[in-house]
Parts: sequence; C-alpha cells; structure tokens
Amino acid sequence: MTLHEKLALDMQALELRKQGKIEEAEKMEREMIPMSPYMAKWAKKRLGANWLINGGWNLSEAEAEFGPGWLTQ
Repeated sequence: MTLHEKLALDMQALELRKQGKIEEAEKMEREMIPMSPYMAKWAKKRLGANWLINGGWNLSEAEAEFGPGWLTQ
C-alpha cells in the first residue's frame, strides 16, 4: 500500500471521528491500514502475538517483510 493510499484512509477515518463514529474509525484504522513491520515486531515482543491476532490488525506489510508465519514463530 502506498503512502498516498494510507493517508487517504487516514483522512476517511478522521472524517468518521468528526462524525462521532469512533468505533467505525478505529476498526477502519486497524483492519485497512497496514501496521508498519517495525511496529508489528515491537508489538509482538511487548504485547504478544495474541494481542495482534485478537486485535484484528492488518499485518500484511509485516508478513511481506518477515515472511508468512512470523507471528507464531
């Protein structure tokens, strides 16, 4: 996903927040905007793989960088 695409999604989430649709905005941010590989690696180490899995985070960029199965290794 390009930076431009991420920013466009962020702007949509911001608009949802302005409309008071906080939960919808948070869901969009979690599921649609990929977490950076660096942040995903940090979260796995500090918060655990289950936190990432149960949170429904978009980990597509981390999987592309670290390979499939990185989260459970």
